[in-house]
Amino acid sequence: MKYYPSILSALHYIALPLLTSCQAQAPESHTLRIGLASAPISLDPRFSTDAASHRVQELIHCGLVQLGEDFLPQTNLAESWLHPDPYTWQFTLRQDYRFHNQQPVTSADVAATIRGILNTELASPLRAGFSSIKNIETPDAYHLNITLKQPDASLLTRLNVGILPAAEASKPHQAKQAMGCGAFQLQSWSSTTLSLKKAKKSNSNIQYIDILTIKDPVTRVLKLVRQEIDFTQNDLPPHLLPWLKKQAHIHISHQPSTTFSYLGLNMLDDTLQHQKVRQALALALDRNLFKHALFGDLPTLGESILTPKHWASISIKTTPFDPEKAELLLDEAGFPRNAQGIRFSLNYRTSTNPTRLRLVTAIADAWQKIGIDVSIESLEWGGFYARIKRGDFQVFSLSWVGITDPDIYRWILHTDMQPPKGANRGRYSNVQVDAWLDAAAISEDIEERQRLYRLIQQQMHDDQVYIPLWFDAVVAVSGARLRGFQPRNDGSLLPLLEAHLQD
Repeated sequence: MKYYPSILSALHYIALPLLTSCQAQAPESHTLRIGLASAPISLDPRFSTDAASHRVQELIHCGLVQLGEDFLPQTNLAESWLHPDPYTWQFTLRQDYRFHNQQPVTSADVAATIRGILNTELASPLRAGFSSIKNIETPDAYHLNITLKQPDASLLTRLNVGILPAAEASKPHQAKQAMGCGAFQLQSWSSTTLSLKKAKKSNSNIQYIDILTIKDPVTRVLKLVRQEIDFTQNDLPPHLLPWLKKQAHIHISHQPSTTFSYLGLNMLDDTLQHQKVRQALALALDRNLFKHALFGDLPTLGESILTPKHWASISIKTTPFDPEKAELLLDEAGFPRNAQGIRFSLNYRTSTNPTRLRLVTAIADAWQKIGIDVSIESLEWGGFYARIKRGDFQVFSLSWVGITDPDIYRWILHTDMQPPKGANRGRYSNVQVDAWLDAAAISEDIEERQRLYRLIQQQMHDDQVYIPLWFDAVVAVSGARLRGFQPRNDGSLLPLLEAHLQD
C-alpha cells in the first residue's frame, strides 16, 4: 500500500475549518483533559517499557530516586544515601510518604518491589538492569541496604522505578496496578479514557486528569481547538503547527528532547547481516530533507543516542547523504541490480501513526531509488511492538525515549541483552563491544567510563547497528484553560504539578 503525504496534508487542511465549527462541550471544573496518541500498555512499574505508560506512571508512582533534567539522581523516597564501597549502597527513606491507601511507604515495600523485578518467574523486562544485586536488607522501616555481586555504576539511576506495596510486588504482572505514592491516583480506566484523581498537595489547582486516547493527530488537534481537550504533547504532524499557531488561545512551546529516533535492523537477516548493506541504507537517506519537509525542521540530527550535552556523549562525524556511494557499497556487498533494476526486497514494519507512515514512505522511496524493493507493513501499536520485541522484523522505526544513562548501550548492544532479557532486538553481537560494555558498567571512574563509551559509540556507528535519524523535539500544545506548563527535554508530564487551569 502506498501513502501520499501531500494529498493527506491537503485533506487535513480542508477538514480543519469544517470541523472546528462544531460546538464544544463545557469541561468539568478543575479537570484537565489530555489527548495522547497511544494508550498506556501497563501501569505496573515492574513491566512497562513504552513511553505512554512511563508518562502516566510518573504521575502515579514514585521511586527511591528521581532523575533531574541534568540526568543525575535526586532525592525522592530516599532522603539520602551512602556508597561506602563499590559493592554497597545504604539508603535512608523519608517518613512522610504514603501510598494512596494511606499505608506508609517503608523499606519493606522498596525491597519487595526490587525482588519482584528480580523474580525469574515474574519475567520482568527490567530484571537485567538489576541483576548486579546480591542481597537486600531492611534494618528497620526506613533504612535499606543493597549489596552487589559486582560494581554497577548505573544502579542508582535505575532506582527511579516506581515502588509498589509489598503485598502487590510479588504478584504477576498487573497492567492496571496503580497503588502508588505519586501525586495522582487511578480513578478509572476504560477503553478510551484513563482518569486520575489528585492524591497529594501541589502548587497546581488541577484536581483531576482525564487522559483520552486519540490516535488520529488531526482529530486530536481539532479537539484541542474546540476545547474538548486542554493539552497534548508530541505525536503531532508538523504541517499542522503553523495552522495551530493562528488559532486563538492556543499556546505552543518546544525544545530539543532526549528522545532519539532510529531505524532498527535485523542482524540475523540474510541481507542485513552485511555491514555494507546497512551502511548503504544509511547513506541513501537525506535526513535534512526529511526533517524539513515532514517535521518543520524541529528535530536535531544526531548520530548516537545520548544528547550532545551528556557527559558520556561524543562527537561522531555526520553520516552524509550519498546515494552514489550507497549504490557502490551494494554492488560490493554482492547485490547488483537485476534486469528489473531491483537488488533485493525489504519488509519495513511501522505503526499506524500517520506521521510515522509519512516518514516511512519517504524512506522507502529513497531506498527504491538505489534498487531496493520496499514493502511497508503498518500495524496497530500493540501488535507492532510485540513483533519488534520478539525480533519478527527486517526493518522498523522506533524511538528511545528519555534516555539519561549511558548504560542504554549495554541494554541495546550487549550479546547477553538479546530479548527477552534485554532490548538488543537486532541481535547484534561483538565480543570487543561486550568487553567494553562490561567494563563501563562497573567502573566508577568517570574518565574511564567516558573513554569506554567513546569506543562503544564509535564502534556502534561503524558497524551501523542502527540507522540514526535525529533527536525529536518536545512539542507541547495547550488550550485556553491550561497555563504554566513548561515542557521538559524528556517529555515528562510532571510539569503539570506546577501548571494551572483557568475556568
